[in-house]
Amino acid sequence: MGCYGIGTTRLLGTIVEVYNDEKGIIWPTNVAPYQIHLIGLDLKNEKIAFFAKEIYEKLSKEGLEVLFDDRVETSAGEKLKDADLIGIPTRLIISKKTGDKIEYKKRNSSKIQLLSFDQVLSLLRTEP
Repeated sequence: MGCYGIGTTRLLGTIVEVYNDEKGIIWPTNVAPYQIHLIGLDLKNEKIAFFAKEIYEKLSKEGLEVLFDDRVETSAGEKLKDADLIGIPTRLIISKKTGDKIEYKKRNSSKIQLLSFDQVLSLLRTEP
């Protein structure tokens, strides 16, 4: 028995085939599995780990879908490479380098901004 309809797996395959680059998938916002990829670097530092978890909880309370990479023993390079491969539309980074700010980057752009939580939230609310 065969099926020639347009199923979920065919749709996902088509999306990945059309929306990608040499680094991985670039999910369109309206079909992405998560809206935000929150990456915590330097999580052995308790202050940074606490701040990252706090940001995760605040974003979740706002109703945003967040994938939180809280792996402690994984290198920064590996986390960033994984983020590009997965392709979630918005990447947020918290680390020693960012201090009390959040690094904001869209997957389909090379522009990186250092913003406060309120600025990040404002940008996320205005995105399509």
